Amino acid sequence: MVSILRIRVSRIVNAGTFFILTFAQIIVVSWISISQEQRTEPLRAFARFLGFYVSINPFANPQFTFLLLLMTAGLQILLLVFLVNVVFSNKNMIQIYPRPLYGPGYTPEEAQHVEKTISLVSHVSKRVNINVTKIFVFRKAVPNAFSLDLLPIPFLRRPYLVLNTNVLEILSEEEIEAVIAHELAHVKNGDSLFRLVLSIPRLFLNLAYLFIYLQIVTGILDAIFDTPDLVTVIERVIFLGLVYLVLALLTRITVRFLYSANRQAEYLADYFAAQLVGSDVLINSLIHLGQRSEAMQVLSREITWLSNLSEEKKPSNTFLRNVYQRFPKTQLNEDVAREIAPKLFLEEKLEDLVNHYGVGLDLEARTQLINQAVPILLEKRANYFDSLTEEERVFTPSVLKEKTIDWRRFDSDSSQTLDSEEIDSFIATLIAQPSKIIFEHELFQTPEKDYDHPGFRERILTVYRLFHYEKYEQMVKKISTETKSHSRVVSDSQS
Repeated sequence: MVSILRIRVSRIVNAGTFFILTFAQIIVVSWISISQEQRTEPLRAFARFLGFYVSINPFANPQFTFLLLLMTAGLQILLLVFLVNVVFSNKNMIQIYPRPLYGPGYTPEEAQHVEKTISLVSHVSKRVNINVTKIFVFRKAVPNAFSLDLLPIPFLRRPYLVLNTNVLEILSEEEIEAVIAHELAHVKNGDSLFRLVLSIPRLFLNLAYLFIYLQIVTGILDAIFDTPDLVTVIERVIFLGLVYLVLALLTRITVRFLYSANRQAEYLADYFAAQLVGSDVLINSLIHLGQRSEAMQVLSREITWLSNLSEEKKPSNTFLRNVYQRFPKTQLNEDVAREIAPKLFLEEKLEDLVNHYGVGLDLEARTQLINQAVPILLEKRANYFDSLTEEERVFTPSVLKEKTIDWRRFDSDSSQTLDSEEIDSFIATLIAQPSKIIFEHELFQTPEKDYDHPGFRERILTVYRLFHYEKYEQMVKKISTETKSHSRVVSDSQS
C-alpha cells in the first residue's frame, strides 16, 4: 500500500542515506594522499599502485576538513545567490507583488492575468497559512512554476513564487490553484533549504575529486616531460581510469538516494495540492502542463530540423523564442505543432529578411511564398522519416505514438478536461500498459533529469493511488486476472 506516511519516511531515509554515504566519502577523501614519491612521515600506511604512492592518515586534521566544508558551504551559497540574481534580473521576469519601484513592468494586455494571479495566490496562501513575500510572472511559452524559500523560520522566511505566463494561459483557475498549492507545499516542507543543505557535501566531494584527478594528471605529465618513462605513463593513465571508474560508481550510487528524496518531495507536494483542490483537478493540471510541454518540444525539434536543411547552426535562443511567440498560446496538440512548424519558421525567417536586410516583401507576398513552401517542406519531412532505417526510426512520430497513451482518447465530450469516470478509465489503461508513458517528450529527457524528477505517469498514478486506493487495487486485481486468463487461452490454443 502506498501511503503518504511511507513516502515521508522514504524521503527521510533516502536523504539520510545520501548524507551518510557522502560523509563517509568525505572522511576517506580527507585521509587519502596520492603522491609520486614515497614519504617518510609516521603514522601513514603506504602502498605503491600503478606508479603512485597512496597513503592513508587516520589522524588527519578534522578541523581543517571542517573548515574546508564551511568554505564549500559559503561557495555554494554564493553560487546560489548568483544564480538567483541571474534568474530574477531576466528582462522577462516581472515582479507583480508587491509592485516594484524599479525594473520592468507588465503590459496592459497582461493586466488581467496579473490581477487574477495575485488573487489566486492570496487565496491559496491564506488557506495554507503561508505569507508569500513576492510574486513573479515569467514571460515564457513553456508552462512552469517554482518557489524559493531558503529560511523556513518564522519571522525570517521570505518565500518567492514564480509562475510562467503560459501556466496562466492554458489552465483553469482551479488548476492554477493546484500549481500554486504544489509550490507552496515546497515552501511549507522547506524543500529549498533541504536541497541546499544536501548540495553542500556533494559540491565538496566534487571539488575533492577534481583535486585528486589533478594530482594524477600532474603525475602523468611529469612522467611524459620531466622524466620520460613510457611504462610509468601507461601505469598512471590506467590508474587515472580506475580512479575515475571507482569515483564515478560511488557518485552514481550516492546521488541515486538524493534523486529519490527529490522525487518523493514532488509526491508530497502533489499530495498537499490534491488535498487542497481535489485529486481530479490536480491530475487535469498535470495532464495539461504535460501536453503543452509536449507541443512546445515537438515544435522545437521541427524548427531544429528545418534549420538543418540549410546546414545552419542550431537556431539561436532568440530565434526559437520568437517562433514560440507565434505558436498559439493555448495550443496543446503536438500534431498541430508539427503541421504549422514550417509556417512559423518561414514567417520568422522572412520577417528577419525584411527588418534587418531591407528585403521588399509585403505581408501578402510573404503569405503567398509561405503557402507555396509549406506543403513542400511537410512532404520533405515525411520523406525523411520514410528514408530512415529501422534503428533510426525510434523517435519518429509514428513510433513515438506507439509508446504513449493518449489521454484525449478518454475525453468523451471533447472538453479537454477529464471527469472522474474518464480519469478512472485513463488510470485503468495506464495500469494495464505499464511500459507506456503519457507524453513522448519524456523519452528525450536525460537520465539525471528523469531520476531527479518523477515523470507525469508516476505523478498521476501516485496521486490517484493515494486518494482512491481501494478503487486502484480493484483495477490492479481485475487487470491481473484478465491477463492471467488471456495467457491461459493463448497457452491452450498453442497446445
